Amino acid sequence: MEKYKKKLTVIDQITDADKVRKEIIDAASALYVKKGFNATSIQEISEAAGVSLPVTYHYVKKKSEIMRMIMEDVLNIFRDNLIRKIRGIDDAEEKLAIAAPLYFRVVDQQREKALLIYQKSNSLDRASKARIMQLEVEVSNIFCEMIREGITQDVFREVDVDLAAFNIIIAAHMWILKRWHFKKRLTLDEYIDLQLSNILYSLRK
Repeated sequence: MEKYKKKLTVIDQITDADKVRKEIIDAASALYVKKGFNATSIQEISEAAGVSLPVTYHYVKKKSEIMRMIMEDVLNIFRDNLIRKIRGIDDAEEKLAIAAPLYFRVVDQQREKALLIYQKSNSLDRASKARIMQLEVEVSNIFCEMIREGITQDVFREVDVDLAAFNIIIAAHMWILKRWHFKKRLTLDEYIDLQLSNILYSLRK
Protein backbone atom coordinates (compact mmCIF):
# COMPACT_ATOMS: atom_id res chain seq x y z
CA MET A 1 0.00 0.00 0.00
CA GLU A 2 1.27 3.48 -0.82
CA LYS A 3 1.93 5.75 2.11
CA TYR A 4 -1.23 7.64 2.78
CA LYS A 5 0.49 10.97 3.09
CA LYS A 6 3.89 12.19 4.12
CA LYS A 7 4.72 11.61 7.74
CA LEU A 8 3.27 14.23 10.04
CA THR A 9 5.80 16.38 11.81
CA VAL A 10 6.25 16.06 15.55
CA ILE A 11 4.69 19.51 15.96
CA ASP A 12 1.65 18.44 13.92
CA GLN A 13 1.24 15.32 16.03
CA ILE A 14 1.37 17.34 19.23
CA THR A 15 -0.65 20.42 18.28
CA ASP A 16 -3.14 19.42 15.57
CA ALA A 17 -5.36 16.76 17.14
CA ASP A 18 -8.06 17.00 14.44
CA LYS A 19 -5.52 16.47 11.66
CA VAL A 20 -3.94 13.48 13.42
CA ARG A 21 -7.35 11.95 14.09
CA LYS A 22 -8.38 12.33 10.44
CA GLU A 23 -5.14 10.76 9.19
CA ILE A 24 -5.68 7.75 11.46
CA ILE A 25 -9.33 7.37 10.39
CA ASP A 26 -8.57 7.68 6.65
CA ALA A 27 -5.59 5.33 6.80
CA ALA A 28 -7.53 2.74 8.80
CA SER A 29 -10.49 2.89 6.41
CA ALA A 30 -8.25 2.35 3.37
CA LEU A 31 -6.41 -0.55 5.03
CA TYR A 32 -9.62 -2.21 6.22
CA VAL A 33 -10.99 -2.10 2.67
CA LYS A 34 -7.76 -3.48 1.18
CA LYS A 35 -6.72 -6.05 3.78
CA GLY A 36 -9.74 -6.55 6.00
CA PHE A 37 -10.38 -5.56 9.59
CA ASN A 38 -8.82 -8.61 11.25
CA ALA A 39 -5.68 -8.60 9.09
CA THR A 40 -4.84 -4.94 9.79
CA SER A 41 -2.69 -4.02 12.77
CA ILE A 42 -2.55 -0.72 14.60
CA GLN A 43 1.12 -0.48 13.65
CA GLU A 44 0.18 -0.64 9.96
CA ILE A 45 -2.44 2.05 10.49
CA SER A 46 0.17 4.18 12.27
CA GLU A 47 2.65 3.81 9.40
CA ALA A 48 0.05 4.48 6.69
CA ALA A 49 -1.18 7.57 8.54
CA GLY A 50 2.34 8.94 9.00
CA VAL A 51 1.75 9.12 12.75
CA SER A 52 4.12 7.66 15.32
CA LEU A 53 2.91 4.51 17.07
CA PRO A 54 2.87 6.09 20.58
CA VAL A 55 0.75 8.98 19.26
CA THR A 56 -1.58 6.54 17.49
CA TYR A 57 -2.05 4.64 20.74
CA HIS A 58 -2.90 7.93 22.43
CA TYR A 59 -5.97 8.14 20.15
CA VAL A 60 -6.84 4.47 19.92
CA LYS A 61 -5.96 1.52 22.12
CA LYS A 62 -7.62 -1.14 19.97
CA LYS A 63 -8.94 -1.42 16.43
CA SER A 64 -12.58 -1.49 17.46
CA GLU A 65 -12.19 2.08 18.73
CA ILE A 66 -11.26 3.15 15.21
CA MET A 67 -14.65 1.97 13.97
CA ARG A 68 -16.22 4.27 16.56
CA MET A 69 -14.00 7.11 15.32
CA ILE A 70 -15.10 6.41 11.74
CA MET A 71 -18.77 6.67 12.72
CA GLU A 72 -18.09 9.87 14.68
CA ASP A 73 -16.35 11.30 11.61
CA VAL A 74 -19.36 10.61 9.36
CA LEU A 75 -21.73 12.17 11.91
CA ASN A 76 -19.54 15.25 12.41
CA ILE A 77 -19.26 15.87 8.66
CA PHE A 78 -23.06 15.72 8.37
CA ARG A 79 -23.76 17.83 11.43
CA ASP A 80 -21.19 20.53 10.63
CA ASN A 81 -22.44 20.93 7.05
CA LEU A 82 -26.07 20.90 8.15
CA ILE A 83 -25.59 23.65 10.72
CA ARG A 84 -24.20 25.93 8.02
CA LYS A 85 -26.90 25.12 5.47
CA ILE A 86 -30.00 25.54 7.68
CA ARG A 87 -28.84 28.59 9.62
CA GLY A 88 -31.66 31.14 9.63
CA ILE A 89 -34.28 28.75 8.22
CA ASP A 90 -37.41 28.33 10.35
CA ASP A 91 -39.64 26.31 8.05
CA ALA A 92 -39.43 22.64 9.12
CA GLU A 93 -40.21 21.19 5.70
CA GLU A 94 -37.54 23.34 4.08
CA LYS A 95 -35.00 22.24 6.70
CA LEU A 96 -35.85 18.58 6.18
CA ALA A 97 -35.60 19.03 2.41
CA ILE A 98 -32.04 20.25 2.97
CA ALA A 99 -31.06 17.80 5.71
CA ALA A 100 -32.17 14.53 4.09
CA PRO A 101 -30.33 15.03 0.75
CA LEU A 102 -27.26 16.25 2.64
CA TYR A 103 -27.21 13.08 4.73
CA PHE A 104 -27.61 10.96 1.58
CA ARG A 105 -24.62 12.72 0.01
CA VAL A 106 -22.43 12.45 3.10
CA VAL A 107 -23.17 8.73 3.35
CA ASP A 108 -22.32 8.31 -0.34
CA GLN A 109 -19.10 10.31 -0.02
CA GLN A 110 -18.11 8.23 3.00
CA ARG A 111 -19.37 5.01 1.37
CA GLU A 112 -16.41 2.80 2.23
CA LYS A 113 -16.49 3.90 5.87
CA ALA A 114 -20.24 3.33 6.14
CA LEU A 115 -19.93 -0.15 4.62
CA LEU A 116 -17.17 -1.01 7.08
CA ILE A 117 -19.44 -0.08 9.98
CA TYR A 118 -22.15 -2.37 8.61
CA GLN A 119 -19.75 -5.22 7.97
CA LYS A 120 -17.84 -5.11 11.23
CA SER A 121 -20.21 -3.75 13.86
CA ASN A 122 -21.09 -7.21 15.16
CA SER A 123 -17.43 -8.01 15.82
CA LEU A 124 -16.81 -4.93 17.94
CA ASP A 125 -16.50 -4.93 21.70
CA ARG A 126 -19.59 -3.99 23.69
CA ALA A 127 -18.50 -0.42 24.47
CA SER A 128 -17.68 0.42 20.84
CA LYS A 129 -20.89 -1.19 19.57
CA ALA A 130 -22.92 0.78 22.12
CA ARG A 131 -21.23 4.02 21.07
CA ILE A 132 -21.92 3.39 17.38
CA MET A 133 -25.58 2.72 18.17
CA GLN A 134 -25.70 5.94 20.19
CA LEU A 135 -24.21 7.86 17.26
CA GLU A 136 -26.95 6.50 14.99
CA VAL A 137 -29.50 7.73 17.52
CA GLU A 138 -27.85 11.17 17.42
CA VAL A 139 -28.34 11.28 13.64
CA SER A 140 -31.94 10.15 14.11
CA ASN A 141 -32.54 12.88 16.68
CA ILE A 142 -31.59 15.54 14.12
CA PHE A 143 -34.38 14.32 11.85
CA CYS A 144 -36.75 13.76 14.78
CA GLU A 145 -36.42 17.39 15.79
CA MET A 146 -37.29 18.60 12.29
CA ILE A 147 -40.27 16.26 12.01
CA ARG A 148 -41.59 17.39 15.40
CA GLU A 149 -41.19 21.02 14.32
CA GLY A 150 -43.18 20.24 11.19
CA ILE A 151 -45.97 18.71 13.26
CA THR A 152 -45.98 21.75 15.55
CA GLN A 153 -46.07 24.07 12.51
CA ASP A 154 -49.00 22.02 11.19
CA VAL A 155 -47.25 21.13 7.91
CA PHE A 156 -46.62 17.49 8.87
CA ARG A 157 -49.25 15.07 10.10
CA GLU A 158 -48.97 13.15 13.35
CA VAL A 159 -46.60 10.23 12.78
CA ASP A 160 -44.33 7.94 14.77
CA VAL A 161 -41.45 10.41 14.77
CA ASP A 162 -38.74 7.94 15.72
CA LEU A 163 -39.78 5.51 12.98
CA ALA A 164 -40.01 8.28 10.38
CA ALA A 165 -36.52 9.51 11.27
CA PHE A 166 -34.98 6.06 10.99
CA ASN A 167 -36.73 5.53 7.66
CA ILE A 168 -34.72 8.48 6.34
CA ILE A 169 -31.49 6.97 7.67
CA ILE A 170 -32.26 3.57 6.15
CA ALA A 171 -33.13 5.16 2.80
CA ALA A 172 -29.68 6.78 2.76
CA HIS A 173 -27.98 3.53 3.73
CA MET A 174 -29.94 1.62 1.09
CA TRP A 175 -28.07 3.56 -1.60
CA ILE A 176 -24.72 2.17 -0.44
CA LEU A 177 -26.01 -1.31 0.41
CA LYS A 178 -27.99 -1.78 -2.82
CA ARG A 179 -26.10 0.63 -5.04
CA TRP A 180 -25.14 -2.29 -7.28
CA HIS A 181 -28.80 -2.48 -8.25
CA PHE A 182 -29.96 1.15 -8.28
CA LYS A 183 -26.94 2.57 -10.15
CA LYS A 184 -28.04 0.62 -13.24
CA ARG A 185 -30.94 2.99 -13.74
CA LEU A 186 -30.56 5.92 -11.33
CA THR A 187 -27.92 8.52 -10.64
CA LEU A 188 -27.39 9.56 -7.04
CA ASP A 189 -29.29 12.80 -7.73
CA GLU A 190 -32.25 10.91 -9.17
CA TYR A 191 -32.26 8.50 -6.25
CA ILE A 192 -32.21 11.38 -3.76
CA ASP A 193 -35.03 13.21 -5.56
CA LEU A 194 -37.23 10.10 -5.55
CA GLN A 195 -36.55 9.31 -1.91
CA LEU A 196 -37.09 12.92 -0.82
CA SER A 197 -40.45 12.92 -2.62
CA ASN A 198 -41.42 9.74 -0.76
CA ILE A 199 -40.25 11.14 2.58
CA LEU A 200 -42.16 14.40 2.24
CA TYR A 201 -45.26 12.66 0.84
CA SER A 202 -45.35 10.39 3.89
CA LEU A 203 -45.20 13.39 6.24
CA ARG A 204 -47.32 16.09 4.64
CA LYS A 205 -50.86 16.62 5.88
